[in-house]
Amino acid sequence: MIDRREFQMRARIETETLQAWIEANWLIPGQGEAAPSFSEADLARAALIRDLKDDLGVNDEGVAVVLSLVDQIHGLRRTLSDLLQAVRAQPEAVQRQIATVLRGSERPFNG
Repeated sequence: MIDRREFQMRARIETETLQAWIEANWLIPGQGEAAPSFSEADLARAALIRDLKDDLGVNDEGVAVVLSLVDQIHGLRRTLSDLLQAVRAQPEAVQRQIATVLRGSERPFNG
């Protein structure tokens, strides 16, 4: 984990900017023993925010929308990974049946 000072240095942001991003829930630091801490993922998110605002001129509302979409994509990836693990845990016949349905030859109608 990365402490606040190192995070600001590596993210190339000022204290006020970091505080504003935390208040906007764009960054959510972990709660370490002594003080909030950040991860490498938080650094990547800060770089994305900086790029959106500084390089692309995206306003705060736009940044919030982009971050929400990124979070949704990450959630979907986790869900798909869990689903893939569940399918791989099934007998081979069930796996083949699922693959057949996914290819569209037996697509069920669910309303």
